[in-house]
Amino acid sequence: MKQNPSIYLSKSDHEALSLLLRAIKHPQGTALKLKEEISRAIVLGDSQVPTDSVGLNSSVHLEDLDLNEVETYELTMPSRANPDFNRVSILAPLGVALLGVRAGEDFMWRTPGGLRRLRVVSVTRESKSSKVHGPYSLTQ
Repeated sequence: MKQNPSIYLSKSDHEALSLLLRAIKHPQGTALKLKEEISRAIVLGDSQVPTDSVGLNSSVHLEDLDLNEVETYELTMPSRANPDFNRVSILAPLGVALLGVRAGEDFMWRTPGGLRRLRVVSVTRESKSSKVHGPYSLTQ
């Protein structure tokens, strides 16, 4: 497993996440980790981001490398997060861990039960044409 591989963010995702972090007066925990992640990201035009790179509103198929189970999640802004629909907030530990990871890459995620080793099997990014609300907002 690579430690801190380069991550790619679209300009619109970078702007939305920067806005979210500016709204948090004193970032701690996962908000601080998110700030670190976006500071090291390579920011590209929306159409230049690799299609297999996890961004906001991406659907991600993850394989647990120890349990051989595959789960699917959608990475969302906090207000859209919903565990019943496998929507993970960008401010959740898993959300921060997923940001910018590409299909085929492995990463580790610390849970209360211990460290999980995960692999991104595939990523489906939201297409520009499917956005109904325009740019991201804190309430999206």
